[in-house]
Order: sequence, then C-alpha cells, then structure tokens
Amino acid sequence: MAKVTLIHASWCTACPAARRFWRDLKSEYDFEYEEIDVETPEGQALIDKYGIVGVPTTIIDGEVAFTGLPKKAEAISRIS
Repeated sequence: MAKVTLIHASWCTACPAARRFWRDLKSEYDFEYEEIDVETPEGQALIDKYGIVGVPTTIIDGEVAFTGLPKKAEAISRIS
C-alpha cells in the first residue's frame, strides 16, 4: 500500500486545493495518507531531508512525487 505525505503550509494559497485533492482520492483508493505542516518540527525535518523548496509537495513512498497540485491520472498511477 502506498504511503502519501502532503507537506503544506497555512500561508500557502494552493495547499487547501491539494489537501482536498488527496482527501478525495483517499475516499476512492486505498493508501496511507498524512498531512504535515512545514511550520512543525516534523515538517522542517522533511524539508531538510528532501530539499523541498515549495509547497504543496507530495511525497509518495519516501520520494518527492509532486510539487503543486498533481494531475489526477498521474496521482492515481503513483498510488495504485
């Protein structure tokens, strides 16, 4: 089962759409999902680990898969 981590920020204008996008997919597909705010210690650790420079960023199974809002077909192919 794929593990999806969405890195987001409260000040990010695209992040609410990305959060809705992944939550909607979660209702249709079986994958592990978590959201992490960049302003938390855990978020800062992921930014350092992966060299993230923009949000929203989606990490799938331990690698950066998308920055910004992904296309639905591409997201589905990565999680199924």
